[in-house]
Amino acid sequence: MEAYFRRPPVLEEEVVYRQRVAQELEEPAGAAPLRAYLRAMEKVHALLGLAERARHPWQKALYHLQGAQAYLEAVEALGRAWGVAPLRSSGLKGYAAYLEAYLRGPGFRELREEARESLEQLSGVRYVLHVHEGRLTVRVYQGEADYGKRVVETFRPFLSPALAHLWEPELPQGPWLNHVEEWLLDHLALLFPEAFAQLRAFHEGHRDFLDPVLGRLQREARFLLAYLDFVAPLRAAGLPFTYPEPAGKPPFFVQEAFDLVLTARLVAEGKRPVPNGFRLDGERILVVTGPNQGGKTTFIRMVGQLHHLFALGLPVPGRKARLAVPDRILTHFEARENPEDLRSKLEADLLRLKGMLDLATERSLLLLNEPLASAALEDAHFIGRFLVERIREKGSLAVLVTFLDELARLPGTKSLVAEVDPQDPARRTFRIVERPADGKAYALALAAKHGLTYEALKERLGRAP
Repeated sequence: MEAYFRRPPVLEEEVVYRQRVAQELEEPAGAAPLRAYLRAMEKVHALLGLAERARHPWQKALYHLQGAQAYLEAVEALGRAWGVAPLRSSGLKGYAAYLEAYLRGPGFRELREEARESLEQLSGVRYVLHVHEGRLTVRVYQGEADYGKRVVETFRPFLSPALAHLWEPELPQGPWLNHVEEWLLDHLALLFPEAFAQLRAFHEGHRDFLDPVLGRLQREARFLLAYLDFVAPLRAAGLPFTYPEPAGKPPFFVQEAFDLVLTARLVAEGKRPVPNGFRLDGERILVVTGPNQGGKTTFIRMVGQLHHLFALGLPVPGRKARLAVPDRILTHFEARENPEDLRSKLEADLLRLKGMLDLATERSLLLLNEPLASAALEDAHFIGRFLVERIREKGSLAVLVTFLDELARLPGTKSLVAEVDPQDPARRTFRIVERPADGKAYALALAAKHGLTYEALKERLGRAP
């Protein structure tokens, strides 16, 4: 499923196409047929996995035949379920139409008929196994009385109801046979050549019986349902999710959004996240300032999650949203220094920024988290102004977390500030609000932390001898 997560589409119509499918799968009636299909296909792949690992050729062929029979049952059950289900999304309708044609096609009919014939031949295999003085003898069954039944009847008074019957013989649930089992299979193949020849022919003629389109359906459905199952506890906790409206031009906004990974952990602990949002009208760059530990990194990560999940066609955290479909999301977060790298931290950061700007287009989303932390203050001001100007020239959407307040006053930017409690500047509210950056709350919080406020200094100096 990782491949689907890492390759979001870049076209609005494809995003809307996926959204319609996800919306339909949110309803139990829409998801039930696919959930049953996925459970059935797990059995198919388990049997084919055993066939792959088995060492004995007849055991390989038997597991392969069992896998084919499970596959036939799985796709026919899905076809029946979709035949009576009122599908709405074009995505599921397209798969349903394909499945209907596939079930009626000559290839599927041939697979089903040959599997049925082979299973019937094998179900008719009856043999006698004679065990005497460490020797085994196997021969064709000729109507002899079943000694096993006599044993069961003799010991019935001593058996529990669950054990007082004979079991149908089954293939051992493992990829390996012992030497006695292998000997028995080989001699049964000699005693019943027609049944085993048909088994071999089925194995060789239908090695790749899995349909690739239905295989893609299986992977896509598993991905969508896995995400919906992941967010289900968050929805049950009362947190909002929405399908953003795709937009090619401003305004872009989201209301009451939250970081999905952090929220999953908080909800598991019985807590709730602090929701945040943003809005871009004519601006292209959000500049986020404020004190450390105020939620700025969580906010920029949230913005990246929103756009990525939106591009995948999934419901995103938030009450309402209108977003642009990015062609790529480019990030600059703090990277651990490599002691073998002879470049300075600043040089490495600048090279990373250059690589981002070279790739960026007017449809890209840039996420820059303190990209100039390694620069001296004067250099950071100069480079920061240049960076904002280059992003504006590219026309990209960007979120820039920085300690440089003046960048939030440059043209094309909108200022967001990590808010603190007005009564206690050292206390973070984790709310990111739209207002001019001034740095006062940060400075006051730092001064209070180190005992350098006016009141603290006055008190200390007043006690001085």
